Amino acid sequence: MKSCYPLQARPLFKDRRKFAQMADPKLRGNFPVKGLFQALAVSAMCLHEQAASRPMIADVVTALDFLASRTRRSPVTSSPTSALDP
Repeated sequence: MKSCYPLQARPLFKDRRKFAQMADPKLRGNFPVKGLFQALAVSAMCLHEQAASRPMIADVVTALDFLASRTRRSPVTSSPTSALDP
């Protein structure tokens, strides 16, 4: 059986302390936490169980392009996990 990454990621969305686990490990924590939260919000919409409730790909691309342009201008947080603690 093929691995299904969306199903594996769903439990991580329930605990803010696990959000950093969904970031690309090659970033080594060098990303703004706010940008991570926003990108994960877009991701969560894409994982909605009902296909009709998922955003259109053009909207996803627009949202991610907007986040990428803002992230380039934002300071980078060196320790994302500290900001994830409640």
